Amino acid sequence: MILYRSRGLQGLHCLLQALAAAGMFWAWVFVFDHILPNRQLLGSLALFFNYGLLVAAAVAMDHMRIARQKTDFLNLSFVQNCGISLRQTLTVLLLLLLSLVAFKHQTMSREFVFSFIPVFFLLALVSNRLFPLWLARSVFSGNYVQNTILLGSRRGVARLTEWLSTKVLYGVKLVGVVTEGPQSEPVDGLPHLGAIAQLDDHIRKVSATQVIAVDVPHSPVVVNHLANTCQRRGVRLLLANDYELMLGRRISMTEEDGVYFISFHREPLESPFSRLLKRTVDLLVALPVVVFLLPVLCVVVWLLQRWQSPGPLFFQQLRTGMQGQDFLLYKFRTMHPNNPDEARQARVHDERIFPAGRWLRKMSIDEIPQFLNVLKGEMSVVGPRPHLRKHDDLFRQKMISYGVRTFIKPGITGLAQVRDLRGEILTDEDVIQRVRSDLDYLENWSLLLDVEIIFRTIWKVVCPSKNAH
Repeated sequence: MILYRSRGLQGLHCLLQALAAAGMFWAWVFVFDHILPNRQLLGSLALFFNYGLLVAAAVAMDHMRIARQKTDFLNLSFVQNCGISLRQTLTVLLLLLLSLVAFKHQTMSREFVFSFIPVFFLLALVSNRLFPLWLARSVFSGNYVQNTILLGSRRGVARLTEWLSTKVLYGVKLVGVVTEGPQSEPVDGLPHLGAIAQLDDHIRKVSATQVIAVDVPHSPVVVNHLANTCQRRGVRLLLANDYELMLGRRISMTEEDGVYFISFHREPLESPFSRLLKRTVDLLVALPVVVFLLPVLCVVVWLLQRWQSPGPLFFQQLRTGMQGQDFLLYKFRTMHPNNPDEARQARVHDERIFPAGRWLRKMSIDEIPQFLNVLKGEMSVVGPRPHLRKHDDLFRQKMISYGVRTFIKPGITGLAQVRDLRGEILTDEDVIQRVRSDLDYLENWSLLLDVEIIFRTIWKVVCPSKNAH
C-alpha cells in the first residue's frame, strides 16, 4: 500500500514540478525581455513555448531516474535535496544546450540560458521540499488515512514501529498493537489492544482499516486465520517480510514467470543490456588511453627505471577475476627486480619501491597498463580491485560475503578507491569497509555511477589520497 502511495505521490510531484518549471521558463522569457528589450525575445513566442515544454520534459526525465532509486521525497535531508536539485538543473541545462546546438536557434542567447539556470535551481530546491509535503497533506487525508494495527512479536512490532514513524505523511496512523504477552504494557507508546486471538474485536474497537503483521508463524493456518478475519471486516492485511531479521542479512525479492525467488544481492549487471553499456564505456575509455597515452608513458617510465632501477618495464602477476578465474594483470614495475616476496602488501616507505616508483604509485600511473586487461575483457574500468588468490583466501576469513565481489569483473578503480579506501590493509575493519563499498557498487550499478566514479578517480589522481603509496 505504501509503495503505491509513494510512487503515486512522486508521479504527482513530477507532473506539478514539470508544469512549474515550464511556467517559470515562460515567466523568465517575459522578465528577460523587459530587462533587455533589444533582445526581442517575445518575437519568437512559438519557439520559446516549445523550449518551455523541453524544460518540462527534462524534469520528467530526471524523475524517471529518481524513481529507480526509490527516493522518499517526504523525508529528504537538505543535502539530498541539494543533490537532486543540482542534477535536475544539469539535466535541464544539458537538454537546452543540445537543442540549441542541434537546431542552431539564434533567438535564445547564452545570457538567457545561463541566467535561467540559477532561477531553475532555486525552483527545484523549493519545489522538491514543499510540493511533496503539500501533495501528501492533500491526498492522504480524510478517508485515505489508514488506522493501522501492528500485530506480531514485541520485538518485531518495535522494529516496525520505528520504520512506520517515517510514513505518517503517507496517511499511516498507528492506533494500537496486538501481541502475545502482557496486555497492560504499551509498545513504543502505542496502546496494547490484547491478544492475537481476539483480533476481530480489536479491529472493531479502534475502527482499524489496516493490519500489518510481522514475525507471525510461517503457518498456513495462522496466515489464513488473519486473512479471513481481515477480509470479513473489510480491512487490509499486510505481512511484513521478516527474512532479513530472521537470517541476519539483506535479501532481494524477484519474480520470474509467476515463480518468486529470494536472493541475497541485487545484480543489475546480470542484464545483457547493462553489460553492453558497461563494455561500451570500457572501450571508449580504454582505447584512447592505450593508443595515445600508454606509449608515451612507456617511454617515460622506462627512462625512470633505467635511471633508478634497471629491469623489466612491466610487472605481471596472477590475480583473481570474475567468477574466481585467474588472469595476468599488467602494471608498470615500481619495485626493484628480484623481489623475494611479491605477495607482501606495499607499505609506506617500503624499501622495495625505488624513488620514482613512489611517485608513479602515488599518481596511480603504475595502473595504466591495466587498460590492456580492459581491452582483453579481463577487467573493467570500474569494479572491485583484483587481489592475489593468497590475499583472497585471507580476506575471505574476515568477511563472509567477500567472495561476492567476483560476481562482476574487477576494475582499475572502484567505489572503495574514490572513498579513499585504498593502500595497505592493516585491520579487519579495512577489509570490511572495502567489501561493503564493492557490494554497494555491485547492487547499485548504473551507467551514471560508473561515469561519476571515473571523474572522481581523475580528481583523486590530481589530488592524491594520503593512503596512496
